[in-house]
Amino acid sequence: MRYFMKVLCLTLLVLSVSVVGGIGVAVANQDPMEYKGTIRVGGQTVNESVILAWMAKLLLDEYTGLDVKINTEFAASSVLHQAMAQGELDVYPSWTGTQLMGILRYEGPKLSSEETFKMVKEGFEKNFDMTWAKPIGFNNTYVMTVRSETAEKYNLHKASDLKGVAEKMKLGCDENFDTRPDAYPGWSEAYGITFKEVVPMQYAMMYKAIANKEVDAIAAYSTDSRIAKLNLVMLEDDKGFFPDYSAAYVIDMKTLKKYPAILPILEKLSGKIDEKTMSSLNGRYDNGEEPEDIAEEFLEEIGLID
Repeated sequence: MRYFMKVLCLTLLVLSVSVVGGIGVAVANQDPMEYKGTIRVGGQTVNESVILAWMAKLLLDEYTGLDVKINTEFAASSVLHQAMAQGELDVYPSWTGTQLMGILRYEGPKLSSEETFKMVKEGFEKNFDMTWAKPIGFNNTYVMTVRSETAEKYNLHKASDLKGVAEKMKLGCDENFDTRPDAYPGWSEAYGITFKEVVPMQYAMMYKAIANKEVDAIAAYSTDSRIAKLNLVMLEDDKGFFPDYSAAYVIDMKTLKKYPAILPILEKLSGKIDEKTMSSLNGRYDNGEEPEDIAEEFLEEIGLID
């Protein structure tokens, strides 16, 4: 039965590539398993990005004949974008809000998740010859986070409670958070709050820093399992500053013209992962499991690969 379903899926993929909107290629009758060539998948040095990059690789391995290479050593989303713009990558996972603010430099009113996705998809297609697959299903937004004893000491429940307190505190954050308009500069202006010091670092190092009391707060990702593991307290974004950060795959459109089936293949994952599931997968990575194994087991569980 599994073999039959795979053959059926491949048949549907062959048919679907003829109607991929805006891509337009004359290879609608080509079996994706007959694709020849190399496709390069990238990811950041962040648990979630690494796992999603491996899922993309495994899906493309399963449903195409392409030689799929993977590199998850990119330091930031802006570096991934630059690598694709320079022709060094074909696919990478990203988050809509990150690219809306960081790459498209959007400065308008806050958008819904649907509006955000529409804007980044259209903006990337128009300006960069890149497109977005449909969202994977979860929103991984930023959240100001403190140690439980800090929250208790200063009676912190929401981000605005940091007023009059943050001036004594060090904030740890990932690289670029201190400069991106959707991150610290915009947040500081919206809340009228300035930390004593902002310390950018590799994302994984933030949790070591707050656990070792080297910083007092961190700008965490809401799906990170280490928040619960370290008994950290997430402060409500009561001014609703942070935009939607729905995860999805970015695809180079030149690559998509050569191999149009990769879009529906990657969209097999659309809507399949919620925040709780992603947090659990991230936790497995943080506990030392190999990202390839995590991705493979999950895709097998939901029936997308053998």
